[in-house]
Amino acid sequence: MNLFRFASPGWLALLAPLVCCAILDATVVRKKKATTLFSSTLGLETIPKGVAASFKRFMPALFYLGAALLIFALARPQSGVKESRVVGNGISIVMCVDRSGSMAAEDFKLDGVPVSRLEAVKKVFRDFVEGSDVFHGRTDDLVGLIAFGGFVDSCCPLTLDHASLVELLNSIETPVPLFDRRGNMIRTQVLDEESGTAIGDALATAVDRVKDSTNKTKIVVLLSDGMQTAGELSPEEGVKVARAYGVKVYTIGVGSSEPAPFPTYLPSGEQIMTLQRLDFDPSTLQTIADATGGRYFYASDLEKLKQVYEEIDRLERTKFDSGSFAEYRDLYWPFMALGVVVLTLNAALVATRFRTFP
Repeated sequence: MNLFRFASPGWLALLAPLVCCAILDATVVRKKKATTLFSSTLGLETIPKGVAASFKRFMPALFYLGAALLIFALARPQSGVKESRVVGNGISIVMCVDRSGSMAAEDFKLDGVPVSRLEAVKKVFRDFVEGSDVFHGRTDDLVGLIAFGGFVDSCCPLTLDHASLVELLNSIETPVPLFDRRGNMIRTQVLDEESGTAIGDALATAVDRVKDSTNKTKIVVLLSDGMQTAGELSPEEGVKVARAYGVKVYTIGVGSSEPAPFPTYLPSGEQIMTLQRLDFDPSTLQTIADATGGRYFYASDLEKLKQVYEEIDRLERTKFDSGSFAEYRDLYWPFMALGVVVLTLNAALVATRFRTFP
């Protein structure tokens, strides 16, 4: 925002007597004309006025203009640009999203349409980061993303580029089987490994990504629907790593012990939905949260999942002290220079070409 001000506005008070003098000069003083006695003035009225005679009546205005310019210069006009500054510490958040095989269960609904647990999580996560009618968004926070199944994928480091973060989030999928031309399933061992749940490895990796952040507040949001079935580290070992670096962990359970619609693939490659009971271990998620100073939440549907993220959004908000400042530069010298030139010109003309007798 461009600004204009007078650094010494008190000098502008001199404009009032200057205007009074100008009005008095125009209405009273100039009407008192000097007279000279002639025997006859016949013929004088027909003499045309020269350019100098026409310009002479503007000489008083030239003087008052010069004086006004000098008064403006004394008031020190300045221009500046207003800038805002934000002082405070943001929050560093690493989101751990479970992409194991059980996250393909379609026991969530989005706009009345059944969707997988993973798709529901991605939808709410996007709104949490970018903002919506429910969420404020995490504009000023560094957010990272980790996906885990049987292996841990560090999808995105801590970043303020949330648009790129969301693009990487959209690319996360649950593992699916591969079939050859004869309809035989191939790479079954890889599928089994990818379908596992390595909670301990995921937690330790998330802490490693956030521990060196310069932000004071560092948190991990770990979301899972299963129990530890893979990985090198146990959840307890992951907790030790988090506590060692002072990282708070919020855990979200989205699983259920009840049978859930789950995609099953036929040898032909066709997908059908069958009801399956999937393992769920809420106690491990509860222990992780309690041991690191966080909280455990459970979400059985999309609305409850939104409420969980709303609660985290309220608990972990960035505190900023915003202010503003403006840098000004003086503009008095053009007024001063022009005022001196105008007054000098006026004095020179009055003393020479427009000198008045008597």
